[in-house]
Amino acid sequence: MNGSRREDIDGVRAETVPLALRFSGLPGELAGMRKVVRDWAATAGLSGELLEDIQLVVGEAAANAIEHGYRAGEPGSVDVWLTVDGAGAVHGRVRDYGTWRPQPEDPGDRGRGLALIRALAAQVSLNRRSDGTEVAFTMPFM
Repeated sequence: MNGSRREDIDGVRAETVPLALRFSGLPGELAGMRKVVRDWAATAGLSGELLEDIQLVVGEAAANAIEHGYRAGEPGSVDVWLTVDGAGAVHGRVRDYGTWRPQPEDPGDRGRGLALIRALAAQVSLNRRSDGTEVAFTMPFM
């Protein structure tokens, strides 16, 4: 602690600037988005398994937004927000502005993204609306 301000929580910087990112809803944009998320998480002081888990959760949510939110040829964007709170958690949201495409009856070897997100995050919500879909999650690190 420095005065009355909490400087860090187990090495994580509570004063980290939140991440707000908009990228094109094209599969080729995912690698760059993952790098931005990884850099933000490292700057926030997140490391090891937590850093990898956050990158994986955001990557899966963003890939789902692209695959399910935008039909072939329909351009769109995906927003990512991440923040660290003073209580020891990372909060995130991934949002598209497309129209949800239902999963096929037989997804084959696909369709595990949301299950993976739910397995890694403590809290997950999925909000499908007429103007897009948002996945919100919380990942504690304390």
